Amino acid sequence: MHKFSIFICAMIGTLLLTGCQQKQYKAYFLTESSNSEGGAAFNVRYDGRMYNRMPIMSLKHFEKFRSFMADDGSYGVVLYTPKEYKMRLYTETQQNIGKRILPVIDGLAFEPLMIDCGITDGQLIIWGGLNGYDLRRISETLEPITPEIEEKRYLKDDPRPKPELPKEAAPTKDEHGRLIPELYSSSTSTKKAQ
Repeated sequence: MHKFSIFICAMIGTLLLTGCQQKQYKAYFLTESSNSEGGAAFNVRYDGRMYNRMPIMSLKHFEKFRSFMADDGSYGVVLYTPKEYKMRLYTETQQNIGKRILPVIDGLAFEPLMIDCGITDGQLIIWGGLNGYDLRRISETLEPITPEIEEKRYLKDDPRPKPELPKEAAPTKDEHGRLIPELYSSSTSTKKAQ
């Protein structure tokens, strides 16, 4: 009986700890797909374009970040790769010149970047749309270059609400009738990758 009560207490403790932990903050980058072959198994859709489901980079591929004020009053970030991932970023961008990179932060798509050359400096930029909550969550994974500035920008509030799906949007299906997932955001313009 004693062993059973210890087991029950351990299970309750695990459930309480799991409930208190914050949901993992995901940030990654997708490249525009050359074609829609593979449909829902390999692609997601954003703003009428298809993107490969397999990210080329995620937060774990960067080591530092620096935020800046965007023109619309939101924050943008510069993400810096360590030496071991600079070649990966260069190769991925060199192979995809003329296509777009789509930043996806916490389930929302952000302004796509147009790839006009291979990125040699190991820096990837999200030009805006982030808030203080995003910066604080990014700082849980990456080291801020200027912590004294970053900490002033962090907010303790909740993330932005997920957008509701447009009522008039018709779901996109692949050649086998499977729904292709759609990503949403309020941003629709494109900038150059730098």
